[in-house]
Amino acid sequence: MNKKRGPSSDVEDVRREEMSRGRRPISLEARKQRQELLHDLRTLLEIGTEEDFVAAMRALGLQVDSPRWSEILQIWRDYRS
Repeated sequence: MNKKRGPSSDVEDVRREEMSRGRRPISLEARKQRQELLHDLRTLLEIGTEEDFVAAMRALGLQVDSPRWSEILQIWRDYRS
């Protein structure tokens, strides 16, 4: 079935294409994952004690000897102070 599209649909398609020129394509899945990560990080920053924060980092699979461990812990300490 071929549906005819009205002139306003064509204009909208052209407008959308013109606006997107020179930009990277948007990955909706990547955007969703980033939003979920930001939500999780905001929640983690609100953890009240360092002991609980460290337990949460371990639960997320971060290792004490990983390069990011001390960086993330310092960010939490700076945020909580």
